Amino acid sequence: MTNTVTGKSIAGIRVQLLNSNGDVVGNTITGPRGRYNFNVKADGAYVVREITPPGFSQTSPTFTYTAPKGSYAPGYGLTSWSYATGNSNPAFGPVGVYSWDTVAPAGDLPFESPINIKASAIDLSPYLAVNLNNAVPSHIIDNGHQIQVQFTGSSADSINLGGTEFELAQFHYHDPSENLVNGHGYSMEEHFVFESAAGAETVLAVFLQLGAHNDALQPILDAATASLTTPGSSTTISTPIDFAGLLPSSMQGWFYQGSLTTPALSQPVNWVAFSTPITLDYGQLQQYEAVAKAGGFLPNARPVQPLDGRQVNQFDFDVNFQNQSVASLNFTLARKS
Repeated sequence: MTNTVTGKSIAGIRVQLLNSNGDVVGNTITGPRGRYNFNVKADGAYVVREITPPGFSQTSPTFTYTAPKGSYAPGYGLTSWSYATGNSNPAFGPVGVYSWDTVAPAGDLPFESPINIKASAIDLSPYLAVNLNNAVPSHIIDNGHQIQVQFTGSSADSINLGGTEFELAQFHYHDPSENLVNGHGYSMEEHFVFESAAGAETVLAVFLQLGAHNDALQPILDAATASLTTPGSSTTISTPIDFAGLLPSSMQGWFYQGSLTTPALSQPVNWVAFSTPITLDYGQLQQYEAVAKAGGFLPNARPVQPLDGRQVNQFDFDVNFQNQSVASLNFTLARKS
């Protein structure tokens, strides 16, 4: 069966079809009415990419504004997976990272996260505005897989991505980093998770490397050391989170479309990763790792996932053909002022 994908841009624009290896398997030029068409005989993951001409910028498709989809398989949940086991059969207990798809079926889909980023960083400020004011979290938890700092959601602590507001829901930590940059990992990675009114999710990823002491991180570490000693434990702090100390001042980085990195591995999720890391000192890293080791989640990084033809810092379409036609994948261009 031949699958088809059609769409529209403006006339005379080159559009490419990439397979899951990132190879260009189709090239076409949009017609007088800006239409393009690809016929694909094999199922699999594909990406449709528009080559933006000089003097123009892409305005759509932009980011995802719909709630990600994904759920546990019947009978499974938060305790059905682990970073610390090689078990592949959920009948025998928590499954390891290479078998998460057995309890979270979305993990078997293309276009998952994290990824190995292989591109030059760009200025993210045309797409992203960060509005985070020092705020006291509602609570801090050990959910059995990570230390998570929870917020109730407020426009006072939000981001604007592509014109849509996302409110801060929580942030948490991974050790080592999950996303890589040209194969290089960092000591830790911080994920700020934001949700829109429609339930869409955006993750801001911040790398942590060894260096100067991080004052903003210390209240979280101290609370975790004192109170988050067992899975499901919770605590509060009275000190407002100093977001300026947990985010880089530079807006250089990358964006791409992916998934959550823990079950239910839901997708699509907007990802924004900053290229400039923040620091923590060796004592702080040891303090965090002591908590994580005692909690059974050191390390807690999902391995990088295939790109499946995705391009960072580009607006493109991710398409997973399963014997179906896909139509109306429309690009919009605006002339630069």
